[in-house]
Amino acid sequence: MKIKFLGGAEEVGRLGIKITEGNTRLMVDYGIIPDKPPEFPLPPEYVDGIFLTHSHLDHCGNLPVYYQNFSAEFFATLMTANSVRPMLNDSIKVASLEGYPQPFSKDDISLLYNSFRNTKYGERYQIKDLTVTPYSAGHIPGSTMWKFENSSSTLVTGDLYVRDTNLLNGAVPVKADTLIMESTYAGSEHEERSAVIKRLRSRIKEVVESGGKVILPSFAMGRTQELIMILESLNLSISVDGMGNLLSEIYVGTPGFLRSQNDFRKALGRTNKIRGAHSREMALQDSDVIITTSGMMDGGPVLGYVEQLLEDDKSAIFLTGYQVENTNGRSLIENGTLKIAGISVKPKTRVEFFDLSAHAGHSDLVDFVKKVDPQRVILCHGESREELLPDLSQYEVILPVNGREFEF
Repeated sequence: MKIKFLGGAEEVGRLGIKITEGNTRLMVDYGIIPDKPPEFPLPPEYVDGIFLTHSHLDHCGNLPVYYQNFSAEFFATLMTANSVRPMLNDSIKVASLEGYPQPFSKDDISLLYNSFRNTKYGERYQIKDLTVTPYSAGHIPGSTMWKFENSSSTLVTGDLYVRDTNLLNGAVPVKADTLIMESTYAGSEHEERSAVIKRLRSRIKEVVESGGKVILPSFAMGRTQELIMILESLNLSISVDGMGNLLSEIYVGTPGFLRSQNDFRKALGRTNKIRGAHSREMALQDSDVIITTSGMMDGGPVLGYVEQLLEDDKSAIFLTGYQVENTNGRSLIENGTLKIAGISVKPKTRVEFFDLSAHAGHSDLVDFVKKVDPQRVILCHGESREELLPDLSQYEVILPVNGREFEF
């Protein structure tokens, strides 16, 4: 077996893993780092099939480029496939607004979907000499671990979360000879999720009871929907703005992937969908909580709400997702400032971070490896991979480098 990372070996994002087994060549993911400007993986190389782990841009954001010169089959769950299209279309829109060149067009996205092959968890598929089986990765709805088998087996996790949430059941380890695993939180642990949720709900009630409003900047996919479920029983007026509304409709219309489709429908029915400027003005007057994109506060409706609440010391901005360096969200947490229309401002609102990460923490990663019990572990998609080495000393561990093919 030969493996070559076209991206994502040494960093979080732009993941692309080329796997060659005999005459069969596969690609797992082909994403970007959604920075300013975006960072892309190495140029595409010919493969027979592309296997997508999930629909976040750091895993799928450059996929259509493959279909400018190649026509490989595109394997994904239906939830992932349904979610990818709006994400890719939005990335074209964002690139145009920010003045960055976009390497693909809407026609390329259509070519991608012409090659789509729907896959279901636990079912086996054949591509040339390899048998392929998808399993839930527990990260977001539709997220997939891919197991490739012939005389030996390889499991690729993509982004991984092993604990149950309001939205999903956690990933279950699958035996394999080789494990290619993300390491985003190597060296770091998450606070117990139930404690984070309890504190978040309590803080929201405090703000609302004191006469303020809560802005929840949120990733459109996965986090928005989980927050809707977390807040459902608080008996507050909750509004949702941005692409999260479209993704929620996709979640409702693609059954079989949520922990409870009925519970999500019920929670969603208690929210108000914000559409347009007038709806936003009304939301600021009537809502207790506004869940809105973007999750890192670098664009989208969230900045409009923050601008309206700059002088309101009764209101709050609660961040629940990882804030990449040099984003507005990171600056707000570290310095209390952010930029709106290029001008640095310091909101008087309360600011607090709540760790609702959908990535496995250090101990969970180690535990997952031990339960898979592979001969070797290949660590990727992380900036602190070495932190895992002391706890994985009984395994052969490989730390790959982008662009350098290795084999075993």
